[in-house]
Amino acid sequence: MQNTKSKNLRFITEMALFTALSVVLSFWSIRLWGEGGSISFQMVPTMIMAYRYGYKGGLTTGFLFGMIKLILGAYILTPVQAFLDYPLAFTVVGFTAVTVPMVKKAFAKKEKGMAAFWLTVGVFVGSFLRFLSHTASAVFFFGSYAPKGENVWVYSTIYNGSYMLPSFIASAVVLVILAEVYPKIVMTAE
Repeated sequence: MQNTKSKNLRFITEMALFTALSVVLSFWSIRLWGEGGSISFQMVPTMIMAYRYGYKGGLTTGFLFGMIKLILGAYILTPVQAFLDYPLAFTVVGFTAVTVPMVKKAFAKKEKGMAAFWLTVGVFVGSFLRFLSHTASAVFFFGSYAPKGENVWVYSTIYNGSYMLPSFIASAVVLVILAEVYPKIVMTAE
């Protein structure tokens, strides 16, 4: 049994490493649009932290990553837009943790199919919440990019969905494969 100091050190170390990994993965992406939006694996480390440490790990890692993305050169129109597109959008990825109990139960019963299902549901929740944050930002701050006569909600949904859907699928596939090969990566570390 680890003592509290040791657990805290492990948590902080893993959070720093997975945040840094998110930053690196954000540079290796397929950029779809000039104004923003790319397909990448940058959410996967935050999702792993969500499974290992629950909401505390996922939300904190997502927030730190969002802040680093903001600092490294974000496209900013207003403080509210910057908040929606960076700290909030990546923080909510941590809500992947919503399926932690189901994933733990499936692994305990050695039900790999159910574990993969619940991992995918968790990845969907985190990805969908990020999508909502980016979509809200697009509606309120980038609506002028919508083609004349097109509903800004439809435009924003299609624009953000064009990279978020593939990012969700890619992240889910990677997380399920990682969990299949090394289940401890998504098991609670505390």
